[in-house]
Amino acid sequence: MSSFARKRNRKIKKQAMTGDEKAVKKYVQAMKSVKQSYVDQYRNDMLCRKQALRNLSGCFLLAMNKGYGFGRDKLLQLRDKMQSEMDAIIDGYVSIEDIAGYLREDIGVDVGIEAKNPDKGHYKQIEFKAVQQMSAAFLMALLDEFSFKKKRLSDAYGWVTSISEEVGNGNITYSEIHAEVDKIMSRKRRKAA
Repeated sequence: MSSFARKRNRKIKKQAMTGDEKAVKKYVQAMKSVKQSYVDQYRNDMLCRKQALRNLSGCFLLAMNKGYGFGRDKLLQLRDKMQSEMDAIIDGYVSIEDIAGYLREDIGVDVGIEAKNPDKGHYKQIEFKAVQQMSAAFLMALLDEFSFKKKRLSDAYGWVTSISEEVGNGNITYSEIHAEVDKIMSRKRRKAA
């Protein structure tokens, strides 16, 4: 809430304290409006985060399909492990800084996931935090589930970066990425010969 809105709210509250019926109604209306604006902001923040996570997930899964030939089963395995890693990050069991330090010091991979938020707008900051969390979850999932080490982790992240650059250059859209990932995920499992 801006300083103007806070000042106006204080003025309306002060008027309502006088017992004037009109001022009380105005105060109640203002409080409802403020509450609704917080609810709307929270909903918009969650929608922004959800879309960013969906787009990132598509990029990571497509990168592993293109770069390492991961099929449906391995992509599902990767997605589940990434979700597990994301839960640990969100629940506070591990921080982005811890993961970045581990990758840099113990594995020898530095992809800059612990970089500070850019001085951008509100929604860009939400997207930036989602990128940090998903990147950390992606790298840890590859490390834990598929035993990727320095070279393969760097290469995999390079594949993701190249897809991201293609999106930035307008060569591919997130809709096309999602369609391609959905096509891969809808394939039937092959039977062993």
